[in-house]
Amino acid sequence: MIAPSDLSLAEQRLALRQQLQEQRRRIAHQLDGAATADGSFPRSMTMRLVIRRPDLAVRLALGIATLLKRR
Repeated sequence: MIAPSDLSLAEQRLALRQQLQEQRRRIAHQLDGAATADGSFPRSMTMRLVIRRPDLAVRLALGIATLLKRR
């Protein structure tokens, strides 16, 4: 590996950018699709549920409301 002082500032910036992109890809892979490498949103599991499975989200909300109403 080349010491950072041997590289120009632009080269250091490019190397760092590449490292960050690779790290993001690895994290996305570890999360098993929870966040894609392109940074798509929403990142929140709850919002993904609401957006991608609105029927399930409504059923869950109604179930919780029913349970709370009984108390």
